[in-house]
Amino acid sequence: MITVVWFRQDLRVADQPLLQRAASLSQPVLGLYLLPDHWLQADVDGMDRLGPAKSAFLLESLSDLQAQLAQRGLALQCLRAEPVTLLSHWHARQPLQVITAAAQAPEEAAMIAALRQAGIRVIEEETQTLLAADALPWEGPFPATFSRFRRKVDSRDGVPVSQPDGPPPSLTAAQSLPTPPFAELARELLAKRSQHWQRNSQDYFSLHGGEQAGLQWLEHYLFETRSADHYKQTRNRLIGEHYSSRLSAFLAWGNLSVRRVWQRILDYEAGHGANPGSEWLRVELLWREFYHWSLREHGARVFHYAGLNDQAPRRPEPATSLAREYWQRWCQANTGLPFIDANLRELMATGYASNRGRQNLASFWVHDMGLDWRRGARWFQHHLVDDDVASNWGNWAYIAGVGHDARGGRRFSPTRQCQQYDPEGEHLHYWLPALRALSARQCLSLHFTFGQDDPLPDYPAAMLPLPAADLKLA
Repeated sequence: MITVVWFRQDLRVADQPLLQRAASLSQPVLGLYLLPDHWLQADVDGMDRLGPAKSAFLLESLSDLQAQLAQRGLALQCLRAEPVTLLSHWHARQPLQVITAAAQAPEEAAMIAALRQAGIRVIEEETQTLLAADALPWEGPFPATFSRFRRKVDSRDGVPVSQPDGPPPSLTAAQSLPTPPFAELARELLAKRSQHWQRNSQDYFSLHGGEQAGLQWLEHYLFETRSADHYKQTRNRLIGEHYSSRLSAFLAWGNLSVRRVWQRILDYEAGHGANPGSEWLRVELLWREFYHWSLREHGARVFHYAGLNDQAPRRPEPATSLAREYWQRWCQANTGLPFIDANLRELMATGYASNRGRQNLASFWVHDMGLDWRRGARWFQHHLVDDDVASNWGNWAYIAGVGHDARGGRRFSPTRQCQQYDPEGEHLHYWLPALRALSARQCLSLHFTFGQDDPLPDYPAAMLPLPAADLKLA
């Protein structure tokens, strides 16, 4: 019998409950990462789940995990295969048991259930959340809004977060298992997918994936630059090196455990004093926690058009030809609205967009283009380096008015948002070189060129009209 530690969105060795549990079983251990086949299957729009920047970050994360495990004498096999097919194949030749993260999305729960039906013992551990499943501080229905959730978990005694696990335990290594003909080497596939993507150190998101990079950045952000002090004031900016924490990708892939990040923020506050910035960082971690437990509570409903709102009417997309034009211009970051195009180009080039940029892109997609919000969520899922299923789909549903927003949807004026958060046009000019000769105000005037001739030789007129209220510029 061997113990297979099946890593998923928890690509680390520090504060790793999977390794701690493996040690308690006293069997030889083999590390495994599986790239599921369905992640690479294109949908009706030609999108899968692994864009080039995302593939590069995952590859870096796996390389680092392999190195960290090798230091402890353990092997990591990285394969492309459906988990049930591969593990059942191995189990028929070499009895094994599997330790993996507790399921969040329904597809994960289905895979784990299928493994058990195949006669494989599967042990689930919490690896991605602050709260333990057996100590959730609410009874009855899941809190309907974040504010209610926060009141439940952030009591007078603080959020009940357990201490991160200690150093990784000593484990006996199992030999790698033969790669069957139906499986592929995942790292080679990821390298091919990301071969034409290059990280630009001048772009905002230029951090490498992996546990060691994540640990270094966490210490740099909190203790070397003390950037948490201004987080609440700067988190809605669009450009710059330390305006945001840049922890999201490390958390999404589990390079860092959320418990460790929480604890290091508390350590920072103990040494330097709590402040609105550090406190708001922890609030953002609670938002992440909220969406993770919401996905577990509501399951497949999170991915339905009506979301959590059973009464949500089905709004038809524009006529087919218009919807097709919108889609093509969106994918080319060529909508003719500079604020939208700049954020699209940043996302496609880097795999990242600011919090403010994401909200405006989702709002424009849903409330101005009138397209199915789930299609937009899938587009983000393809491109985002920090794609986190619970947070991505939860936030899109929130903007669309079918999630946890009591207001029933959020529309942002791209013109007013740009004027407020990029008043000098620094972000616009960085991502739209064709507009660098224009002032920020002149760039915003391009939002209202629908129906006109193209205003510049290499920049188109706006592809749709904005509401009259958006015309009001300061």
